[in-house]
Amino acid sequence: MKSKVNVILCVLVVMAGLLSSCMEQGTGLIPVRNADKWGYINPKGEYVINPQFDGADFFYSGLARVVSTEGKIGYITTEGKYEIAATYKDGTAFYDGLAFVVSEGGHPTCIDTKGNIQFILKEVEKAYAFNEGLAMFANQDDKYGFVDKTGKIVINPQFDEAYSFCEGFAAVMQDEKWGFIDKAGKIVINLQFDEVRSFSEGKAAFSDGKKWGFIDTKGTYVINPQFDDAIPFTEGLALVKQGKMYGYINPKGQFAINPQFDDAFYFENGLASVQQQGKVWGFINKKGQYEVNPQFERVWMFSGNVAPVQSGDKWGFVDKQGKYVINPQFDRIQINMHKVGLWFGRMDYVRSDYYDATEFIGSFFKKDKGTSFDGVDASSTLQDLANHEEYGGNLNANDKYYAANYIKKEITKDISLYKILFHFNTPIYSMVPSYSYYGYYSYQTGTKKEYNFMTQPVAIEYQFDLKISGKAYNKGCAIASAIKTEIEQRQQQKMETENGNYVLYQEDGKLSYLIDYSDYHVSLYVGFTKNGLQKFNNEEDTDIDYEDYYDYY
Repeated sequence: MKSKVNVILCVLVVMAGLLSSCMEQGTGLIPVRNADKWGYINPKGEYVINPQFDGADFFYSGLARVVSTEGKIGYITTEGKYEIAATYKDGTAFYDGLAFVVSEGGHPTCIDTKGNIQFILKEVEKAYAFNEGLAMFANQDDKYGFVDKTGKIVINPQFDEAYSFCEGFAAVMQDEKWGFIDKAGKIVINLQFDEVRSFSEGKAAFSDGKKWGFIDTKGTYVINPQFDDAIPFTEGLALVKQGKMYGYINPKGQFAINPQFDDAFYFENGLASVQQQGKVWGFINKKGQYEVNPQFERVWMFSGNVAPVQSGDKWGFVDKQGKYVINPQFDRIQINMHKVGLWFGRMDYVRSDYYDATEFIGSFFKKDKGTSFDGVDASSTLQDLANHEEYGGNLNANDKYYAANYIKKEITKDISLYKILFHFNTPIYSMVPSYSYYGYYSYQTGTKKEYNFMTQPVAIEYQFDLKISGKAYNKGCAIASAIKTEIEQRQQQKMETENGNYVLYQEDGKLSYLIDYSDYHVSLYVGFTKNGLQKFNNEEDTDIDYEDYYDYY
């Protein structure tokens, strides 16, 4: 089954599809992208909402999730106006009329279509979109459970993995074996399978570790394991793989369409997309006959009477006769992956951005002495740094404008100081000739560095490693926010946001600060002069040296 999973996910990534479908919601609006902005068209190809977003999804419960030009998540109406302002770091679509959102440094929060908070999941690491009235979540120990629409935990977190509910059942896994529970959390089909898919049309695909078959809702084998790959039933047929080819079976396990396709997808609205000769895609009916001959580079299933297709490097839409109803003109489109998300446990979810940085802040900011930081101030020199008790022994000057130390010092069990750099506005060394002597004669043999030990640093840069195995991993935004709060409290001034960084410029004699961060890294700059720090406030200068970072591992 792994091959089909990979194929589906590959299509998902390439075509930027998310787990949603506008056609199913009846709005008829399709997210499309031209150049670098997303907008919405109607089935005639006319723009209803002009391209203006950095990301756009389908409409659910009357609202669509979009990404603003500032990279924030918000929700718009079919008129293109914000119903819920774009202030969130992440958010799901409005399945079942509710969505989960996360603010920077915050917990997964459930909101309604007016943006009103319904409940907050403070002990949850991941919260998945609602389906059939329940939402799956993973706690901080990576155990899965379910909450209802009031936020009440109705199934305690106890499973190693799980899928969202489909047709009243949820697939769950413990000790590397899969089974199914009901909405009371009772195991109704024993955990016995190597892999499963969610229920669809009363049957679920399963693997015994070698072959795939199907069970009913009582766990009884209705189609014995015999296939190399299997996708759940839709419209009375299931896609299966036999050897290297794909075909379709009926509910009795008999081939309705013999294996003959290099790749294929499930039936939707009476047609299925298939690929032959590993090159081009077309559409077949339930008799296996082509309704639209293979001719497209990529396609997706029909939603209503139209399907997205790619020709050249552009996307358009065709009808069930293969005639273009919208000519290829879009760089990217969104596609309907909702069913696939349910079948394979890949529903929309948000990840908690909360991290308790108290221990880290308390330990690290012992270095702050008001006008000096880490024993360094505006009057310090390169000679002072070379004599520094903690950093001086391993300073490297591979660049004229900074001296670096790969300190690799643990601050907490989750966060280490990976690298420290002392930045200068004037060169800390020059290249001068080097000589060898033979008797009375000297020969120039090359060049060497001659250091200016009286040069003074303008800033210190601390690069932090958020350990992959720790709880701080991917919580860079929360840690940066905690650093920001600590600085504001110490300096009694608010930090501003510039170029995606937090900054506080102060007049000479007071320390200035810049925090460069993402989910996976945090760098703190401490400046001794206002002008000395400002030059680092751009993406090019403040990026981590990732080549060095990976060498560290």
